[in-house]
Amino acid sequence: MEKSASEKIIYLIRQKILQYFKDNKKTYAVFGKSMGLDSSVVAGLLSNLPPIKPLGVIIPIESVKEDRLIANKVLDYYKIPKLEIDLTNEYRMLAKALFNNGLLITELKKILNDYNDADLVNKLESKKNLVLGNIKVRMRMITLYYIANLVDGVVMGTGNYSEWWTGFWTLHGDVGDFYPILEFYKGKELYNIGKELKVPLESLKAVPSDGLGVTAKGTDEDQLGLPYSELDEVIYHYLHKKTVAEIQKITGTAGEKIKDVIGRIKSTNFKRKLPIKITRKELGLND
Repeated sequence: MEKSASEKIIYLIRQKILQYFKDNKKTYAVFGKSMGLDSSVVAGLLSNLPPIKPLGVIIPIESVKEDRLIANKVLDYYKIPKLEIDLTNEYRMLAKALFNNGLLITELKKILNDYNDADLVNKLESKKNLVLGNIKVRMRMITLYYIANLVDGVVMGTGNYSEWWTGFWTLHGDVGDFYPILEFYKGKELYNIGKELKVPLESLKAVPSDGLGVTAKGTDEDQLGLPYSELDEVIYHYLHKKTVAEIQKITGTAGEKIKDVIGRIKSTNFKRKLPIKITRKELGLND
């Protein structure tokens, strides 16, 4: 029987993973596991893929019980060994040191006022949730690399193409050494790959959420303004040089929503070009 498109893709991804681990003489694949589709697809790709030894790490930080239950269920389904490390108390201690004692914010406001940057002073409080959410992601990154270093392993990135282009990820937080699904749209492609991998239904149908408490609802759509199925179409046509008017005609998405997505892409372009550096040639230095 001829393989489906998703089966062919899964085969090719797995071959790439195997080659990377062989080239770098690694066996342990360490990855963060949430309830979401992305990390579930990565789990499915790594399962039954000898000689690679996957290790799923659940790192709750003020997480709801349901998230942890689904994450555990997916790892159990794929028979992937797991670690669970709750960093809620450690996070709260750090958040208190940075924000709740007021000293850092007070001193920072003083410096910004000295720079005559009143607008930024007024935005500090409104940015607090976003900044604290980023801290959670970076704490998880530290934990994953700590474990990977102990077992001489590789940290697997779980980012996707939709989030990559909208900058919907934390710099120096959502990171990895190898990204098996970074080139796949979440709504257009990952769902089908997940179904082919038989990702448990609870994860496959989970409402996408970063779980960071950045917004009241906490869903990705709440932050991005569109469901992934619609967002992906906007990104796709924008990357294929379509104008706002053309994208609106093709997708039926409101023009303002399209502009918001394009704005996100443009304003986060720097994240996709790091590290930014000055070349030796620009400095007039000889090689």
